[in-house]
Amino acid sequence: MKKRLLLIGFALAGMLAGCQDVLVHELSPDQRAQQKDSVWTVRIEAFKGEGAGTKGLDIGDGGLDNTTVLRSIWKENEPVLVYLGADSIGTLTASPDPSDAHKATLSGTVTTSGITAGTTTLTLRTPRNEWDYTGQVGLLLNSNDGNHPGAANRSIENKYHYTLAENVLVTDVSNGTITTENASFANQQSIYRINFRFQHNGAGHVYDITAKRIWITAADGGLVQSVAPNGASTTGTIDVILDDARTDPFFVALRNNNTTADEDLKFKVMDNDGVTYYGAKTVPAAYKAGTFVSMKNTRLTGRLELSVSSETVSTAL
Repeated sequence: MKKRLLLIGFALAGMLAGCQDVLVHELSPDQRAQQKDSVWTVRIEAFKGEGAGTKGLDIGDGGLDNTTVLRSIWKENEPVLVYLGADSIGTLTASPDPSDAHKATLSGTVTTSGITAGTTTLTLRTPRNEWDYTGQVGLLLNSNDGNHPGAANRSIENKYHYTLAENVLVTDVSNGTITTENASFANQQSIYRINFRFQHNGAGHVYDITAKRIWITAADGGLVQSVAPNGASTTGTIDVILDDARTDPFFVALRNNNTTADEDLKFKVMDNDGVTYYGAKTVPAAYKAGTFVSMKNTRLTGRLELSVSSETVSTAL
């Protein structure tokens, strides 16, 4: 009886093994890997152009106030977000090329399924999940906001200068690793360096404005406040509140949905005494997408002379 049971057991084991072998061979190696484990190792060679920089900014000669160029560079461990369609599937980190900081290797893991070599494309973006231009304080570099380290840093370098590599083709999927073609990142906004002067009605004496708060709008209303995962944008006024009133230039990242025509940027500026100035400056179409634009000494010609005052109020009961 024991011998018969053993024979039956061996027969069942052989049948099950045979079924498993058939099932395995119905799937490709890539499909088996995806069903077994949806966490993938990724390695991508990435490049940034020579235009206005991304999360890493390198300032040319002349310092912040006078440089004519911002160079794109990768920084060690710079985060790069990976998307499959509108879904965020992981974060890679950058290892810059020691001889050329415009180049880097991006590596890390993503969690997903449905990856097919030769068909699937990925989108890569820096520097954060939220694509939002609101809350700017006029600071360009991380070091300009030393009291707010890490993620709390409010500089353009840390929060507001987005770059994108779209349609990065997956070229190989095997052994738990995804390989893609090289990724080229493009700037998604321009960086403006601005300070203001006032000349009443465009004539007479000209003097510096000590700016504290600046409202910026585009003539056709296309300045972007935020971008949704599906690419839809919310547009409106960009409100910049400087930590300290200044006559020196400040910096702001502006994305404009209209990049094909010259257009006025409209400014409303409140100084440290509460006096409000207004005016506009034309921006050529060529400077509206992914460039560094210097608008030093932008001249405003209107003024609303209502100053801020403090009063003590007594209530009679």
